[in-house]
Amino acid sequence: MDTFVNTAGHDGDRLKLVRGRRSWTKIEEDALIICLTNVVHEGWKSENGFRAGFLRELEKGMKKKLPGTDIVAHPYINSKMHV
Repeated sequence: MDTFVNTAGHDGDRLKLVRGRRSWTKIEEDALIICLTNVVHEGWKSENGFRAGFLRELEKGMKKKLPGTDIVAHPYINSKMHV
Protein backbone atom coordinates (compact mmCIF):
# COMPACT_ATOMS: atom_id res chain seq x y z
CA MET A 1 0.00 0.00 0.00
CA ASP A 2 2.38 2.68 -1.27
CA THR A 3 1.18 6.19 -2.04
CA PHE A 4 2.88 9.37 -3.14
CA VAL A 5 2.30 12.60 -1.24
CA ASN A 6 3.12 16.06 -2.57
CA THR A 7 5.55 17.78 -0.18
CA ALA A 8 6.00 21.28 -1.51
CA GLY A 9 8.79 23.28 0.04
CA HIS A 10 11.41 25.89 -0.73
CA ASP A 11 13.02 23.58 -3.30
CA GLY A 12 9.83 23.27 -5.35
CA ASP A 13 7.41 20.44 -5.63
CA ARG A 14 8.51 16.99 -4.54
CA LEU A 15 6.77 13.68 -4.28
CA LYS A 16 7.46 11.56 -1.22
CA LEU A 17 6.77 7.83 -1.03
CA VAL A 18 4.63 7.01 2.01
CA ARG A 19 4.35 3.35 2.99
CA GLY A 20 1.33 1.99 4.77
CA ARG A 21 1.55 -0.29 7.77
CA ARG A 22 1.88 -3.96 6.86
CA SER A 23 -0.33 -6.47 8.63
CA TRP A 24 1.28 -9.83 9.38
CA THR A 25 -0.71 -13.05 9.08
CA LYS A 26 -0.52 -15.78 11.71
CA ILE A 27 1.38 -18.00 9.23
CA GLU A 28 3.95 -15.26 8.61
CA GLU A 29 4.44 -14.67 12.33
CA ASP A 30 4.87 -18.40 12.95
CA ALA A 31 7.43 -18.61 10.13
CA LEU A 32 9.32 -15.64 11.62
CA ILE A 33 9.48 -17.35 15.03
CA ILE A 34 10.80 -20.54 13.44
CA CYS A 35 13.40 -18.55 11.48
CA LEU A 36 14.44 -16.65 14.63
CA THR A 37 14.93 -19.94 16.45
CA ASN A 38 17.05 -21.23 13.58
CA VAL A 39 19.17 -18.06 13.52
CA VAL A 40 19.84 -18.39 17.26
CA HIS A 41 20.81 -22.07 16.89
CA GLU A 42 23.13 -21.17 13.99
CA GLY A 43 25.08 -18.81 16.25
CA TRP A 44 23.86 -15.38 15.16
CA LYS A 45 22.94 -14.43 18.75
CA SER A 46 25.54 -12.66 20.85
CA GLU A 47 25.54 -11.35 24.42
CA ASN A 48 24.17 -7.92 23.50
CA GLY A 49 21.69 -8.94 20.82
CA PHE A 50 22.28 -10.26 17.33
CA ARG A 51 25.36 -10.07 15.13
CA ALA A 52 25.43 -7.90 12.02
CA GLY A 53 23.74 -9.60 9.09
CA PHE A 54 21.14 -11.55 11.05
CA LEU A 55 18.26 -9.67 9.36
CA ARG A 56 19.48 -10.88 5.97
CA GLU A 57 19.53 -14.46 7.31
CA LEU A 58 15.98 -14.03 8.62
CA GLU A 59 14.89 -12.74 5.22
CA LYS A 60 16.44 -15.77 3.49
CA GLY A 61 14.71 -18.10 5.94
CA MET A 62 11.36 -16.38 5.40
CA LYS A 63 11.71 -16.73 1.63
CA LYS A 64 12.38 -20.47 2.06
CA LYS A 65 9.39 -20.94 4.37
CA LEU A 66 7.05 -18.69 2.39
CA PRO A 67 8.04 -18.57 -1.31
CA GLY A 68 6.69 -15.51 -3.08
CA THR A 69 6.42 -13.43 0.09
CA ASP A 70 7.04 -9.69 -0.05
CA ILE A 71 8.56 -9.61 3.44
CA VAL A 72 12.04 -8.04 3.39
CA ALA A 73 14.54 -7.37 6.17
CA HIS A 74 14.07 -3.62 6.15
CA PRO A 75 11.52 -2.29 7.06
CA TYR A 76 9.22 -5.27 7.75
CA ILE A 77 11.30 -7.73 9.78
CA ASN A 78 13.25 -4.97 11.53
CA SER A 79 10.00 -3.24 12.52
CA LYS A 80 8.43 -6.50 13.73
CA MET A 81 11.48 -7.23 15.89
CA HIS A 82 11.00 -3.92 17.74
CA VAL A 83 7.27 -4.30 18.38
